Amino acid sequence: MNKKSIVTIGTFDGVHKGHRLLIGKTVSLAGKSKLKSIVISLEKPVKKVKGLLTTCDEKLEEIKALGVDEIILINVPSEILTYTADKFFDEFLLNELNISEIVCGSDFAFGKDRKGDTGWLKKKAKNNNVKVSIVKYLKNSSKQISSSYIRTLLEKGDLKNAAKLLGRPYSFSGIPFKDKGFGKKLGFPTVNLKVNSDKLIPKGVYISIITQKDKIYPSVTSIGSRLTFNRGGKIVPETHVLNFDGIWKKTLTKVILLKKIRDEKKFKNVQALKVQISKDIAKSSKFFKFGKTV
Repeated sequence: MNKKSIVTIGTFDGVHKGHRLLIGKTVSLAGKSKLKSIVISLEKPVKKVKGLLTTCDEKLEEIKALGVDEIILINVPSEILTYTADKFFDEFLLNELNISEIVCGSDFAFGKDRKGDTGWLKKKAKNNNVKVSIVKYLKNSSKQISSSYIRTLLEKGDLKNAAKLLGRPYSFSGIPFKDKGFGKKLGFPTVNLKVNSDKLIPKGVYISIITQKDKIYPSVTSIGSRLTFNRGGKIVPETHVLNFDGIWKKTLTKVILLKKIRDEKKFKNVQALKVQISKDIAKSSKFFKFGKTV
């Protein structure tokens, strides 16, 4: 039989501070008992959301960094998600993972129609000599920290509070691609990224940092549909790298959003747009020059 394990289960989109509390407790308990720590994560939310805080790859990277022994990824949809709570517990948790303890939040539920809530779980676990550790959810003021709340903050442009709840500034990654060259024609060349279509990239203009391998540069990022050029529709993130003169390599690039400067706007002409971009760059340059933080 496999080594006994302590598990926590969830979607963990964003791997925010509340998720980190659950995962951290799982790792800690497993370490003290010399058991295996396992995170069971859904590939993505079962119900469609307005953009993921973390792609599957980003999520796995964040969870691995927390020192977990094993991550089990459940695809959405998949057969296991149709299991009753009893079947999921008996066949998967007990027989396959040999669980000794489950760590979960107070509103946790699993199994078909979410029948396996904490009340059901306590009884089931007790009958099978399995412990249940229920962790109180973290709150920000009176608001429970949740992935949906963080999405709302990002869409409102409140990067400061979103970063507090995530435990890090919000970011996205992608591969650079050559587009129409609008930025270069205006005198402000940009790095345009192909980002996973499921990822939330909030519209607006931001003070940012752009990174590629060991390169880190201050930057300004515009996320929108290029309204001034009547290119409405597809959302494209474009980043102007400050104090950079060269060709940006077409390898994985990460953009970290630090502070929102303004909303996306349609300008009456190209000249007005150029004036505004100059102002955006000046604000970003001042931000980095004086060492301000989020």
